[in-house]
Amino acid sequence: MNNNDQQALASLQNIGLIAKDFSVYNDHLDDDSQKHTPWYLQLFIGFGGLLASLFFTGFLTLFLAESNVLKSAIGLIIVGLALSALAFWLFNTASKHRNLFFEYSAFAISITGQLYVAAGLFFYAVERPLSVWLFLIIQSYLTFIMPNVVYRLLGASLVLGLMVYLFNYYQFPELSLGVLALLTIVTQLQRYPLLRRVPRPHQVYAQSIISAFGYASALVLLGVSVYFIVAEYDGSFDNDGNPFRYNYYLAQGLLALASLCAAYLILKRYRIQLLSATGLIIVGATAVLGVVSIYVSGLLATSLIIVIAFANSQRVLLALGIIALVSYIFWYYYQLDTSLLLKAASMLIIGVGLLLMRWLLIKRYFASNVALATSTDKERLS
Repeated sequence: MNNNDQQALASLQNIGLIAKDFSVYNDHLDDDSQKHTPWYLQLFIGFGGLLASLFFTGFLTLFLAESNVLKSAIGLIIVGLALSALAFWLFNTASKHRNLFFEYSAFAISITGQLYVAAGLFFYAVERPLSVWLFLIIQSYLTFIMPNVVYRLLGASLVLGLMVYLFNYYQFPELSLGVLALLTIVTQLQRYPLLRRVPRPHQVYAQSIISAFGYASALVLLGVSVYFIVAEYDGSFDNDGNPFRYNYYLAQGLLALASLCAAYLILKRYRIQLLSATGLIIVGATAVLGVVSIYVSGLLATSLIIVIAFANSQRVLLALGIIALVSYIFWYYYQLDTSLLLKAASMLIIGVGLLLMRWLLIKRYFASNVALATSTDKERLS
């Protein structure tokens, strides 16, 4: 680094934005191997790592199949954990030396290791829900220790999916929407207050974990809001012959309460009172969406994701929410349970109501703020 870069780094360290031990990474920044690599070479190196890991795991599987190791649950779990440990070492080596070959190899080996563990737990003598709990604990631990963004996102999604399965297994499926929405709200809207509670040397690590669970909870929430809520179960989720029961009103009520919590946090960020005209309009809109979402599944969940994305200026999350909302509307409109005329009328009423609420917000809140700012500027000039 040149003198200007060193001065800028020192100033950032003094105000606490960068840790004091950031200098340990200077060797990587000044290394000749860290010059810009063309994307096609990166793709070629990554593909080489994936291919090498596939050959390695394939030969390992053939060898273990010949030695009858794959016929026992303990053998499968031990091999899966050993592969996960190897992937952890490769991930650390790749992060230290910026090696794409090791990084892609570690990702493929880690996925293979998890498949071994899952096969040992679910296809042999381990009964449910014990197998689910064990796999949940193992996957949670690996999600926290694996230093890879994609792995943490997939691992967090799998952990939350297992949590939803356990809610269904213990006959509490109504908690799925509320818990996922609350986790999304906390990780997305309260991440900076959470990071302030973490010691400064561990804030970068905590930020990566919070971000992974924030996106994973949003993904699982969008999936659960339709797949587990609207689709009538065909008996695959029944427990010991007991028919599956789902209380739509309780589930949507919990989701609406979580959405009201998100509205309160956003209003608090902009210093708007909850009992003000703007706050009451927003609370009313959330309540209306909560009622309508009972019949149009996914409407409140996708609206919540879109609002959070707007509040945090997250384009990826915004695109995900918009695509999900459009997909849910098409799915609802072309169902055959009610007539298209009734669905078109209901969608027209919802659209008109939301546009009316938007008009009221612009007229009462934004116009008053502009008038207040104009009067303040006139007073200063006079």
